[in-house]
Amino acid sequence: MRKRISLLAACGLVAVGLATTPAHAADPAFPVSGPTALPLPVPPATGSPREESLVFTLDVPRTGAGFGGEAVLTVDLTKVAGIATVREDAHGAKEKCTVAATALVCTVRGTLPRVELLVAAAKNAKNGDTGEITVTGKTDGATVTPTTTKLTVGGPDLVMREMALKRDPRPGESQPLPLVFTNAGTHSARGVVLELETTRGMSLVEAYDNCRTRTVADITTALCSVDGDFEPGETYELAGDSPLHVKANQSAYSDRLGYGIHPAGDQPKAAQWDGKTATGKRLGVAKRAAKAAASARAVDLNPGDNRRTFDFAVRNTADFTTAAVSLEGDSGDTLTTAFTFENKGPAWIRGARAGDSAARTVIVMPDGVRVVRKPDGCTATTATGGERAEQLGAPRYVCALGDTVRENQRAVYPFDLKVEKTLVNAKGSVTVGDWGATAPRPHAFDPNPANNTAVLVVNAQDDGTGPRPTPRPSTSAGTPSPGASATPTASASATAAGVKGTGTGSGTTAHGSGNLASTGVTAGPIALGAAALIAAGGALYVAVRRRGPART
Repeated sequence: MRKRISLLAACGLVAVGLATTPAHAADPAFPVSGPTALPLPVPPATGSPREESLVFTLDVPRTGAGFGGEAVLTVDLTKVAGIATVREDAHGAKEKCTVAATALVCTVRGTLPRVELLVAAAKNAKNGDTGEITVTGKTDGATVTPTTTKLTVGGPDLVMREMALKRDPRPGESQPLPLVFTNAGTHSARGVVLELETTRGMSLVEAYDNCRTRTVADITTALCSVDGDFEPGETYELAGDSPLHVKANQSAYSDRLGYGIHPAGDQPKAAQWDGKTATGKRLGVAKRAAKAAASARAVDLNPGDNRRTFDFAVRNTADFTTAAVSLEGDSGDTLTTAFTFENKGPAWIRGARAGDSAARTVIVMPDGVRVVRKPDGCTATTATGGERAEQLGAPRYVCALGDTVRENQRAVYPFDLKVEKTLVNAKGSVTVGDWGATAPRPHAFDPNPANNTAVLVVNAQDDGTGPRPTPRPSTSAGTPSPGASATPTASASATAAGVKGTGTGSGTTAHGSGNLASTGVTAGPIALGAAALIAAGGALYVAVRRRGPART
């Protein structure tokens, strides 16, 4: 009996073990991705049809199990026979595909397995002919989900005409947009979407219910959907009852307008658009009375000619400024201060090319002072502006802004400076402006280059040549909390939490004793960064920390 019970118990345990063993997970599915449709230019009467690029990609995980690193994709060409020619585009590398009857069999590998093809309408194909390319696949450890691309010979080709606009309007001036486009294709476009894109200094005057807008950074985009059939060979313009105007804002200077036309469904996509504008008006377009003359160029069904841009040079100014800095400290003291850049406007400034710095601040250190902390946005150089590997202790620093500077933008660059010897009236400089060979030069748009340079002085003497300490404000301030930022900030002020102060003066003053400059606030032996700076009346108050002996 005991043996029988033991045997039954063992069988029960086995049964439990079998019941708790997880089922084998289903193989992962890797989809083949590609366009759902591809229009092909109608073959010309003479010469070869133009080829279009067609790419199919096997969407595999970049990491993890499931993909063995190789797959076979089969491109079925059965349904495009007599309609299109298809060949591999190997870009001069080893071909991945072999021809097998009415298919291409392609072996793909790597983290981005793909097949690149060149497709053209067959020589005898007719406008309106259609066909399909289907791609299937196999790989170890996974299933492959196929995809199909529909080919159509011919299609709409919307071409936006260039507008002749006034390049140098004044701030506040508006001008009409004479938008005109042509369908140079062989099929009608069923609905179109007008795209308008303006940079920060320009804006559209009118609003319509069939338009949506969104603003990202300094660019506002409007998409206006217009229903109807837009026939091949016809030219269209804005309807007389729905004009569009673009206006130069008070901050305009070097701005851009982008404008384009797209078949409905092909317009740029965005995750979120602003709410609908309820005006009771809709933007419309009308066919021009006279039919457009036949174009001499071949039909290209090319989305590259759907869009154009226009660059404005608005007659405006932007006043770039900096502030003087006055420090006090004994040998061995470490002073925490900051240097500033400010655009007092009225214009915002955009770099000539994306990625170009719109302005820079150059700081020349006085003799006897060593930089022991700097922000990431500032780069050390030699005294003549050459490259320097060691970033601390340099005689000169260049702080570059991004490729745009907004009106009223302010940047603060915090530094720690160690006084290495006893100094009297030791002077450096702070200069803002455009890129120059050795020093910033004033921008052409800056109406007041005199305020582009300010003095940096340590232990100033009252000889009238340096900034005076800022007078003590009439109200006392609380004690700021410690904290430091190593990156420049763009804000209207740099006021520490719990610290308030007002005053007059031409620059920034700090004392090696650890007092917040001219505010009556004792900061103590703590590091105070950009968050502990107080902007007041154009002067920048700076707290310091002291590690050296007390001054006698």
